[in-house]
Amino acid sequence: MNDAGAAYAPEFGENIKRRMRTRQTEDRPPVRSEDVPKLLNEAPGVVGIMSTSISGGGSLDSAVRAVAEDGPQISKKIFCRVADLADTRVRPDMRASLISELSRLPDSASPYSMAIHMAVSASEARAEDERERSLRDASEIALTGLKEAGKSFSASLNAPCMAVFALGIMVPMVLMCIVPMLGFGGLFGSSPIGIEQIAVLTLVAVPAAVACVVLMISRRNPFLKPGNGDAWLRNYAPLLSVPVLVAVCLGEGMEADIAGCIGCIAGGVASFAAVLPAYMRESARKKIAVHLEDAVFDAGNRLLSGGTFEDAAVGAIASREGCAGVAEALRREFAVCRGDEEDAVARALSPVSETVSDAFRAICRAASKDLRDAGKLAISIGRQMKDQRSVRNGIRAELRSMTDTMSATAVFFAPMVLGLSVAMLAPVSSLSGSDISGTSSVLVLYLAELCVLISALNSFLEGDARPETVARRISMFLPVSALVFLVSMSIQL
Repeated sequence: MNDAGAAYAPEFGENIKRRMRTRQTEDRPPVRSEDVPKLLNEAPGVVGIMSTSISGGGSLDSAVRAVAEDGPQISKKIFCRVADLADTRVRPDMRASLISELSRLPDSASPYSMAIHMAVSASEARAEDERERSLRDASEIALTGLKEAGKSFSASLNAPCMAVFALGIMVPMVLMCIVPMLGFGGLFGSSPIGIEQIAVLTLVAVPAAVACVVLMISRRNPFLKPGNGDAWLRNYAPLLSVPVLVAVCLGEGMEADIAGCIGCIAGGVASFAAVLPAYMRESARKKIAVHLEDAVFDAGNRLLSGGTFEDAAVGAIASREGCAGVAEALRREFAVCRGDEEDAVARALSPVSETVSDAFRAICRAASKDLRDAGKLAISIGRQMKDQRSVRNGIRAELRSMTDTMSATAVFFAPMVLGLSVAMLAPVSSLSGSDISGTSSVLVLYLAELCVLISALNSFLEGDARPETVARRISMFLPVSALVFLVSMSIQL
């Protein structure tokens, strides 16, 4: 075999493997029906990546490969397959491959398909106005699909959240009230339900049922982002102070229920103090990231006014509230970058927002060719970012009533109702002859479990399942719930 043949052999073998792989999955649907809401959630991001490439003078081929490389999870797989089918000549070209894959999506994903079709039309438009109009239509269609996914998810939460409310409050309350009644006057026999059975039902069966509902909701949520597994120990370790403080209180001779409440209150406050700094830093980062998104649009106006990319980027960022430090970091990076402006942008902006960093890098590439085109691209990207943020804020507002209800269940309704139930058990149990000495202790432990479950549920509903978010909510809910239960339990009826 000559040298040319030897060099071609590995590439030929790789193409054969890719062709076989695509043939094997050709009859398999690219997206399951249950994943369509997640796909609709990805649509604005995919359109944004394609728009950035097409507006910057790129072809449909480069736009598809950009999504295949940096796109969201489900769309990345779809576009990787599109590129494979085109590269291995299973499809004649990239356009035919993309159209074919879009036709295989479920009917419920039509907003996603329509948005990508409009982006394809934009890549084929000759006039700049026509191209920008098609990209704007693609963005609007993608946002409409996102709204539909949000409304569908919000409407599906009524029954699960009512189930959590019923399981979290009504079932334990009925159990606590029925225990002494079963033995009252021997009406239902001489052997009422014991504390062991109540403990199993309250601490195992009920939380398990609530956990199943929480997991079901998390799987349905198309807006849920994956958490960071490396942060689990750091964020949840402070909560270990709760059992330690409970053990200390028991060692001091306190009753088990009182010791449990005090341990939850003190441990929860200590844990909240431990996780608060990280939460404040993350909140500040998110606030700055929002201002940076607004700076993209401002940078576009500055470029259209004749400014250089460096001056436009630094000036736009410096003019936003709280972004002076980021602007200074970007200015320093530009000073030492030796002409590699894209790398300077990535080093300065990526720690705050990967999305904004990618946007400014795309604008930088466009500015190296034509400043006015770069300005138009920046304005287009900035408008898309603002529209996406507006839609997602609207979805969060619709879900806020659910999260508020669940929070009130964990920190107020459940501990108050169960605490008053314990207070009522004292006179009733004396008449029935029932022993309820361990009932309040079981309920303290149950309320701690409920706080953990509701904290996870609210994080899932808001699409933020990071360990620091869940740990902060647990640290907030736990002391308040224990305090409400302690006060309610102490009321003399």
